Amino acid sequence: MLIDLILGALATAIFYWPGWLALRTLTAGRYPPPKGVEHNTGFVITFGMGVFIVTLGLIYS
Repeated sequence: MLIDLILGALATAIFYWPGWLALRTLTAGRYPPPKGVEHNTGFVITFGMGVFIVTLGLIYS
């Protein structure tokens, strides 16, 4: 239970902002919405992880 909380906070801290930036770029600023408007943070984090994995794959291939 505590490990889930720690891993969730760590994933959010590492992958949210790269995911946010990539989605803002790909959607021309439409998603995620501005602060204060609810959105799916899990999707943004997952997208950030995907961007990270693809970037590593391109660097090391």
